[in-house]
Amino acid sequence: MIALELWEHQKEIVAALLTKRLISIFKVRQIGVSYILAAYSVWYVLSKIGSYVLLTSKGEAEATELLNKCRIIYNNLPDFLKFRMGNSSQTELSFPQMLSSIRAFAATETAGISFTASVVICDEHDSHPYAEQNFINIKPTIDAGGQFISCFTPNDPNPDTLAKRLFLDAVEGKNDFTPLYFPWQVRPGRTEEWYKSIMKNIPQKELGALTPELYMQRNYHSSVDEALKPLQTIAAFDQNVIEEMKAEIRKPLNVHPELDKNIIHIYQDYHPDKYIASADVGHGIGRDYSVLVIMKRGVVVADILHRTISPSEFALQSVNLLKIFNNPVWYIENNDWGRAVIDTAQALGYSNWGYQDEKKKQIGFHTDEKTRQDLWAALIPAINSRQITIYNIEGLKQFYDIVRNPEKNGRIEAKAGRHDDYPMAVGIAWLKRDLVEWKPKAIHTLHFREGVYPDRSGGVHA
Repeated sequence: MIALELWEHQKEIVAALLTKRLISIFKVRQIGVSYILAAYSVWYVLSKIGSYVLLTSKGEAEATELLNKCRIIYNNLPDFLKFRMGNSSQTELSFPQMLSSIRAFAATETAGISFTASVVICDEHDSHPYAEQNFINIKPTIDAGGQFISCFTPNDPNPDTLAKRLFLDAVEGKNDFTPLYFPWQVRPGRTEEWYKSIMKNIPQKELGALTPELYMQRNYHSSVDEALKPLQTIAAFDQNVIEEMKAEIRKPLNVHPELDKNIIHIYQDYHPDKYIASADVGHGIGRDYSVLVIMKRGVVVADILHRTISPSEFALQSVNLLKIFNNPVWYIENNDWGRAVIDTAQALGYSNWGYQDEKKKQIGFHTDEKTRQDLWAALIPAINSRQITIYNIEGLKQFYDIVRNPEKNGRIEAKAGRHDDYPMAVGIAWLKRDLVEWKPKAIHTLHFREGVYPDRSGGVHA
């Protein structure tokens, strides 16, 4: 056990904790921030009656570790600063005399949903799988004047995570958060020689699929720009291209009032051309998305992207949308819920299906390891070479989450807690696009009638 020595950057954090209500801390690893936050949590509940501190981290083990730091600090306080401890468990430290407590949660989808806190600390915030949903759950605490602290070392190749967005918006003055950034040099004793030594001796288990340079970029960056540079080695799609594709985002058109605009999005209205439709169907209970895309020559001209729609409602809305586009060939991933959508759509009269087999006996797109490989092998170079256009920002964001999982021999899939529903739907349409036939009506003859026509100068000619 050693005394807690305050380094200069830690003093800056303490000053912000004592004076600011909304704080975003962007940092490198191992500069003592977690212990400062733990010390602040203990001080808060021991000095403010009726206070409640909520700690969240990416998993149960990490949340427990952060609470244990609070326990270590409390246990080593002098007796005159202590109060009788009530409940002491892996998830809570309570102090009945102060009517106060510290509780720790893993960042699950419903973390902290039923609690109102004085202080909320999101440690490793960039790694929280349900960061946006948790933020919505915690919003009443913030609105009531509670303190919210986001603390993270960038760990997600997606540059648009909630943690990064809160920090960057704070830097640009777009929100009320106080941004604090700390590079690797802030900890005393760290020199260029130290940096080179760390890079040279990274354990292979920690390195994973990263190069030493990218490992240092992620964990020991020297600037915000360096830290936010995409980790391209594990990302399946070129992150720079995804960023560039954001410039093409557009709002849906206000056309076809008979359609439900909360579900259906049309970006280009129908014109006679070669269209294909594809779908990836979710359960409709908020865990994944049901997606329909309609593609014309690489452009997703219309879509449905919904997390809570039931398979039967998804089928109805899809059929309504497909009618607008002259009922194109429709490929549906034939999982259990996809089969339900097919049955409902058939009952509604839809008949222009894509098939798994040449004899056209099995409707849909069957996903297995081979077809997944075929899909990604076609989709990745198409996205990276800008052959596909996507107008839906929420759908485009899912492409950030597709990685080559180093723990599964580079298998291409969504990161844990993320989604691949929109990329899968786009991939099916792109993979099957050449199987769709379209024969425009040819103009065989032109007939001109005699008469007098105005010209541009205002005169007339025959």
